[in-house]
Amino acid sequence: MELPVIDLAPYLENSSLDSEIESVCLEVSRTLRETGALLVKDPRCTAEDNDRFIDMMEKYFQQPEEFKRLQERPHLHYQELNSEPVIPEGFPEWKSTMDSWGYKMISAIESVAEMAAIGFGLSKDAFTSLMQQGPHLLAPTGSDLRAYGKEGTVFAGYHYDLNFLTIHGRSRFPGLSIWLRNGRKMEVKVPVGCLLIQAGKQIEWLTAGECMAGMHEVVVTNRTTDAIKRALEQNCSLWRVSSTLFAHIASDAVLKPLGHFSDSPLASKYPPICAGEFVEHELAVINLKGNKGA
Repeated sequence: MELPVIDLAPYLENSSLDSEIESVCLEVSRTLRETGALLVKDPRCTAEDNDRFIDMMEKYFQQPEEFKRLQERPHLHYQELNSEPVIPEGFPEWKSTMDSWGYKMISAIESVAEMAAIGFGLSKDAFTSLMQQGPHLLAPTGSDLRAYGKEGTVFAGYHYDLNFLTIHGRSRFPGLSIWLRNGRKMEVKVPVGCLLIQAGKQIEWLTAGECMAGMHEVVVTNRTTDAIKRALEQNCSLWRVSSTLFAHIASDAVLKPLGHFSDSPLASKYPPICAGEFVEHELAVINLKGNKGA
């Protein structure tokens, strides 16, 4: 099984909700419900945009370790929640590239959130109205495949995301696997020019578990090692960059089952809580927040 690719262009070009658009919205909600993930093609987010971002991040991750440590924020639990963005010295294109790619991916998320809401039988802005002023976080990761390129090496262990929806540009090195609702594990193949979207814990809360937070991991596979060999032959960077953006519900918005989901027999498992408080709790559970007494 492979994830279907949803082309957002017809939705973006059509202001009225006709039967064809409604059918695509139903496919978006169904795919998120069944797999916790979705592949989309957004004309606003081109392969060239993705390459420009990854090129810059490869250049950054190739810098000395002591330089990169200057950008760490342990006091913010490495989350940068509602804080100023990181801008390292020596990268004049940093802000414009980050802002451009980040805004484009947020636009894609907002469109998918509208389509998912329609597909779930909610109002079009049911999710996006809660996303306004959310602490969205563009947080690319870099993994050094020259040092850690052995098959089986784990870069991100089995986990779910605590935010609303997560979006990734296509990485130059595969390795991401997801678990479907039926428990089956599947390695994700992202076509050129496409984006991967994953359901986080906040959308699970808003749908009373109808759309579960997708479990996933990033591990060096045989497809990763094949890509490493090609990169070596072409003298390309061996840093695996994941251009990940975490879209959040606004910190002061209340997470609770929306609309008809409030009547779900599972609704009691998702009591009302402010999104910011929810995030703080999740960070404490996974020990990213740290212990104040330590």
